[in-house]
Amino acid sequence: MPVMKINFHGNSNVGLYGFATDKFCLIGKGLEKNILKKIEEALEVPVYEIAINNSHLIGVYCSGNEDLLLIPDIIKENEEKDLKKLKLPYKIIKTRFCALGNNIVIKDEIAMVNPEFEDNLKEQLDMFEIHKLDIGGHNTVGSCMVANKYGCLVNRDVSEKEVEKIGKLMNSKVEIGSVNMGNPYVRSGIIANSKGYIIGGNTSGVELMRIDQALGK
Repeated sequence: MPVMKINFHGNSNVGLYGFATDKFCLIGKGLEKNILKKIEEALEVPVYEIAINNSHLIGVYCSGNEDLLLIPDIIKENEEKDLKKLKLPYKIIKTRFCALGNNIVIKDEIAMVNPEFEDNLKEQLDMFEIHKLDIGGHNTVGSCMVANKYGCLVNRDVSEKEVEKIGKLMNSKVEIGSVNMGNPYVRSGIIANSKGYIIGGNTSGVELMRIDQALGK
């Protein structure tokens, strides 16, 4: 699978800046056009620049899958107008956990979410099967996991029982790893779909090998 190793704005936490599915990739505004082109080539999907709450940290705010993008209700009116122009299916989620990317992981019909989410999340995400869980003592499940249709990478604090549970829920392989020389919050350093992935520039060869084992074909 294509791999792009890079820093954005001098920052190796590239996962904070983008969100990708097998149909599109959203990136915070401000990257050079040649970098956007390389992202398109690596992920093999169109790349769109957007902002949420006047921020370019799109990976922090977005979750979902290729069929439905989840956006927090802190998105500004003008930003939502820009989003509508892209004609992507999306749903605005009302919650105090506005960093949806850190708190929700979607794979197919399964949604793994922070156990502290409000009870009305089930009503808002009634198209998904909701599972509240933490990973290795971290309730921000979205920050600790990266998944595509081939598998899932989770942080190094996860237990064997949790690996087994996640594997059953997602019906896929689960590998343990880190990014950017030991960062356990794997989502912070990866933008991935089932066609390729972008990783932070400080990611080691050993870490890349584990990422490939988890997310590769």
